[in-house]
Amino acid sequence: MSTIDLFLEELKSQYKQEFELKSTLENKANYLLIAAGVTMSLLFSFGAELTGSLNFNYQYLSIVIGLLMLGVITNGASVLFSILVFSLKPYRYTLPYESFFTKDPLNGNLSFNDKAIEEYRDGKGETDAESIKIFKESIIENYLRCNLQNGKQNESKAIKIKIAQWLFFAGAITIPFIIGFAMPYLLSNSMS
Repeated sequence: MSTIDLFLEELKSQYKQEFELKSTLENKANYLLIAAGVTMSLLFSFGAELTGSLNFNYQYLSIVIGLLMLGVITNGASVLFSILVFSLKPYRYTLPYESFFTKDPLNGNLSFNDKAIEEYRDGKGETDAESIKIFKESIIENYLRCNLQNGKQNESKAIKIKIAQWLFFAGAITIPFIIGFAMPYLLSNSMS
């Protein structure tokens, strides 16, 4: 196997890994979206019930309400960042179909771009070996562009997921504090 073939295989492998990473990141964002959404809903409903049970003279009422608001807001922000992971940003493909079609400016219909198809099918070189070399060099450039753009897209998704995870964690950590401030009051009132 020649050096150009080895290089092409390595680029193909990285290309596939970028799309596998995209899928993994989107799955993480989906799970985080569900967890933060459920936690936010539970905090909201728990907060509505809890604030109705607490007396307005309770000394920690403002802390409990503040923690509830913090939990709902941070989980809401986590949901937002999780949704942003799914924003439609272009991933690049090695041979995009648009290259092989032309759009009729009058009616918008697509038709085959025979010239582009012929260039890829027949090659641009004088001999078959030269055409294969030109094709491989062209594909290598395409893979390099794809891997760069797709890597940047995945990096952006990963940053949004990290932010969403920290916001979810901040919202979830309010729960034991809410319980810690509210339970003594609720238990003392239920015993009397």
